[in-house]
Amino acid sequence: MSTNKSVSLLKAVKPYKQRWRIQVRLIHSWRQKTIYGGDSLEMIFADVTGDKIHCSCKRTYIQRTQRDLRLGEWHMIDVFSLSNATGQYRTTNHTYKMSIIEDTKISKSSYVCDDKFFRFADFEEIGNGTLKTHFLIDVIGQVTSLRDIQTVQVSGKDKKKVEFRLLDSMEHNELALALIDPKKEKRVTRYQAEDWNDVDIKSISEINMATMEEDCKIICSIESIDTDWSWFYQGHDSCKKRAILIKSKSGNLASNEKPVFWCTNCRTNVTVVSPKFKLHLVVKDDTSTCKLMILDTIGKVIVGCEAVELWDGSYDEIEDPDVLPQPIKDLVGLSFCFGVTLGSENVSGGSEIFLVSQVLSGDKLLQIETNSEPITHVTDGSSIMSGGEVSAPEKNSQSSEEGSSTPFSKRKEKDQLEQTSTSKKICTKAIKMEKIKDD
Repeated sequence: MSTNKSVSLLKAVKPYKQRWRIQVRLIHSWRQKTIYGGDSLEMIFADVTGDKIHCSCKRTYIQRTQRDLRLGEWHMIDVFSLSNATGQYRTTNHTYKMSIIEDTKISKSSYVCDDKFFRFADFEEIGNGTLKTHFLIDVIGQVTSLRDIQTVQVSGKDKKKVEFRLLDSMEHNELALALIDPKKEKRVTRYQAEDWNDVDIKSISEINMATMEEDCKIICSIESIDTDWSWFYQGHDSCKKRAILIKSKSGNLASNEKPVFWCTNCRTNVTVVSPKFKLHLVVKDDTSTCKLMILDTIGKVIVGCEAVELWDGSYDEIEDPDVLPQPIKDLVGLSFCFGVTLGSENVSGGSEIFLVSQVLSGDKLLQIETNSEPITHVTDGSSIMSGGEVSAPEKNSQSSEEGSSTPFSKRKEKDQLEQTSTSKKICTKAIKMEKIKDD
């Protein structure tokens, strides 16, 4: 297994692998406890260019992380996972969020820089609404007025609030602010549409601007494969959930040694695992583009084979993410009708990745186009997957288990075309499938 010791800038790190090395300064940290996340240590790192990234550390690793990291100091951090950054109040504008894992190594750096890396927002930008509301911002100014602490009702509960005004360096340029107790988090459970015939067709521009959680259909063509992410993860065959490779003390796996994994769902060591599709696609219609995430059940339908058939058998991480199996490359240019979930992470959390919960058959698509005005012109009917409707696993378990963190086990793709099943073509004949559940 190759180990890349070169230092990467924060803007260069991607979730397709975990063996990155970064040089960063810890500029802020705090403890946090949430209903669904438990106790964690949250941190903000900055690199030499001033770019920042939010990092989370679970309770298991908090003690050793606090021992190795000091506020204001520079450190080298090796091996960590990356996931999609979402949420209403994001602490940085980085696309991804970093997580401390079992194999993370932290060491001191000799680099010296006392920059605080503040980026203060202009009051005019705040006032005219040009800044994105999902991100927290830095402001600085002189307090010109301060009101007494008030008790107000928020969601039926008493909260403390204080209002004040800030003045910046420009005369008569003031900004009104309010500080209020944070509200408790509520995790809303939504259920998948029972009948996708009753679900509306929307354009991509509409789902990009959505303000309500719902399921919808989009008719689109695949523009490219998003290679920031790996095209598969190693999943426990029993529960289909992500499994993390447990490495030996030497860090290497002997050729005659059977790999052991930790199942994140069953919370036990397992050996029966196999690759599962986790495709990230950039799709387009006549109105706009967006990113979709497709998990194993639907991935098998659109690719036309199992993920294990395209896997080269290596547990090494990806070295070149642009090297893909030919059947996955062949998806580019094809058109599909997808059932898409607009979840809270999209509507209120600012996530630009939508979960595909259904792929509709050619017959369904023909019926849709007959009964309504097509949003996207599909030029080749044979490019539509002519399979029966396939139900994805339960929505919440998919997004939280498979979509929130990067799988540990990847593969190093080599020029072995015979091992990537290049002869496989996407299925274009009608197929009948029962509803499948990964759970």
